Amino acid sequence: MKRATRIAIPLIVLVTAGACAVMWPRRKSGAHVAVHATSAPTTSAATAPTGAPLSITVKDLRNRKGVLIFGVFSQPDGFPNVEKKSVYWEVREAGADDLTFTTHLPPGNYAASVLHDENRSGEMDRGIGGLPLEGYGVTNNPKPKMRAATFKEATFTLPVEGSTLSISVQYKFL
Repeated sequence: MKRATRIAIPLIVLVTAGACAVMWPRRKSGAHVAVHATSAPTTSAATAPTGAPLSITVKDLRNRKGVLIFGVFSQPDGFPNVEKKSVYWEVREAGADDLTFTTHLPPGNYAASVLHDENRSGEMDRGIGGLPLEGYGVTNNPKPKMRAATFKEATFTLPVEGSTLSISVQYKFL
């Protein structure tokens, strides 16, 4: 192997790993993510939810270990992983029969994200160079290379009649 190649390959790997470190931003200091299974709320006719129905199904999980951390955001600030900045947040067992998250929100523009937290740590686990070790996805299913999907790429419009979407979880980030 030529000397230039032996130097270039590790350099490219290092730069790639550093760029991937921003793929799933770390939680802000002091932010807390509750990791627990939630159950669907019981509603009666008197307490029926208001707003447009939103259902998002999570697809392409590599296994059913751990939990899914799901959030819906109405603004880029906090997207994709700051619970306090979300308009809806739910943590559910990845082994559950139903992998569809459902809520009611005012019609408008939103973006949603999901993290497959296989070890229940409450945040994205990272490997050497900050590379993500767990899967994640966002609405519209963009698959950018070397960076996290942006709020703009994940934004969808929730009409008055509601919407049904899906998020495909990705595990390869290069």
